[in-house]
This record gives sequence, C-alpha cells and structure tokens, in this order.
Amino acid sequence: MPQSTPSTRGDETRNLLLDAGFRLFSKFGYDSVSTRQLAKESGANIAAIAYHFGGKRELYRAVLHQIVEDTEPVFGPAINAINRGTRAANGDPILLAKVVKGFATNLVRIMLNEEFLCDRAPLLMREFTLPSEDFDILFEGRLRPVHQALSGLVAAVLNKTPDDPECIIRAHTIMGQAVVFEMARVVLFRRLDWDGYNDERSAQVAGIVARSITNSLGLPDPDVDQREENSHDQR
Repeated sequence: MPQSTPSTRGDETRNLLLDAGFRLFSKFGYDSVSTRQLAKESGANIAAIAYHFGGKRELYRAVLHQIVEDTEPVFGPAINAINRGTRAANGDPILLAKVVKGFATNLVRIMLNEEFLCDRAPLLMREFTLPSEDFDILFEGRLRPVHQALSGLVAAVLNKTPDDPECIIRAHTIMGQAVVFEMARVVLFRRLDWDGYNDERSAQVAGIVARSITNSLGLPDPDVDQREENSHDQR
C-alpha cells in the first residue's frame, strides 16, 4: 500500500478541520464554537488550527470560501443559463418566461435536492440574518452574481436598467420565493405532513414558484405555448 507523506497527512488534517468547521459553525455559530471544540470534532491537535489556518477566524473564512468554491459547479451553470437566456430572448416575453422557468427549476433543485447545500443552509442562514465581518466572502463570491443575473432578467422584462432599484428589489423577491422552501422547510412539512422532499414534490414546488414569478412580472405561463394558442384563436 502507498505510504502517506507529510504533505498528504497535512491536507487530510486541514480537510478534517474544514469539515468540523462546517458542522460546528452551522450548528452553533462562530462565537459559540471554541478551538478546543474544533480540535475534538476533527480529531486533530488544537495546534493544527493555527498551523493550517492561523486561528479560528481564518478557519471560519476558509469555510466560507470553501462554500463558494464547492457550490460553483451548481450555481455557475445556473447563472450562465440566466444570462445567456436573457440575452437570447431579446425582450420576447415567451422566451423570458422560459428563462424564469429554467431558473426556478434549477434553484429549487439546488436548494432542495443538493445534500451539500442543505447541510450548510444553517450557516448561510446565520450569515443572512446576523452577518459576520466576513459576509462579503459569500456576498461577492456567490450572492452578488446570482442577484445580478436576476436583476438583468427583470430589467429585460421591464425594459429598465439592471441597477434600477425596482429591478434589484424584484430580483430579491424572486430569490426569496425559492430560498424560503429550504430555509423554512419545516413549516411546509408541517402543513402538508411531508417527511421531506423527493423528486415529485420538488418538481411541484418548482412549477408553482415559476408560475408565481412569471405572474408577478406579467409574463405568460411558461408551460403554455402562447404562439400556438394565438394561432389557434386567429383560425
């Protein structure tokens, strides 16, 4: 069997500390987690925190950076799809409605079915409600790109500029309509007597979210081909 080297052992210890940070910071928040707890949870020596990160604060920052990096494979394509679709639609309300549907489907899938993100939702929620001095890591790395893409989509619908306050507020509303199904899932589960999300339930949520967003923007139902309907009416 290959022998582990000091380098691979060091990487393993660093990853163990990151994983421990994810779990403890998510559950208790930054201020309530001690370096002793981090060391015990990770199985590493307490001195390893300073060695690999410089201290608890730097470990917390590394956790936030890791969230940005690890969610890029799911959020990156979703953001690109919004931007490409908005440009390609060129103001066509039917095509813009399809972009909305694609966004809603993608974000709901990410929020509800991506185990990685669900596990880290409590930490994100803490940063949303009680932002730390390191909030900008999440804002610049993950939240701003999503928000800007949605602002651009809304601007295309309303024929405004993406930095118009109305477009930014509407973009925030759109994000909230999807995020609430993860952040407040327990409320929905109680109301519907669900034991969790599955593919069928997630698809149902995505469809309702998409229709809610298109209705709020005055766009046609993305599941109805309006051109065929108009052609049929004219006949």
